[in-house]
Amino acid sequence: WIRGVQRHVAACAKHFVCNDQEDYRHTLNSVVDQQTLHEVYMAPFEAAVREADVDSIMCGYNRLNGTYCAENEWALQKVLREAWGFKGWILSDWFGNQ
Repeated sequence: WIRGVQRHVAACAKHFVCNDQEDYRHTLNSVVDQQTLHEVYMAPFEAAVREADVDSIMCGYNRLNGTYCAENEWALQKVLREAWGFKGWILSDWFGNQ
């Protein structure tokens, strides 16, 4: 799907990561262990980066293990950029910057 869309426009995979509910999504803290995080919640994003070469990733409003996703250096830098080799652009959701 991503590769098809990106023949015409840039695709954006969202909401990175663990933003799975609407209630309290601006203040929710998703506490998830590393194995579950990688095998369940990050797997679709990893595929979007590594297999489909998605152009952009949008952060979720929520916190991941205590840190807001748009400020989460581990998720954005260590995983997304360094481990997966993401070269595209990262953006926050509307008012996602805290």
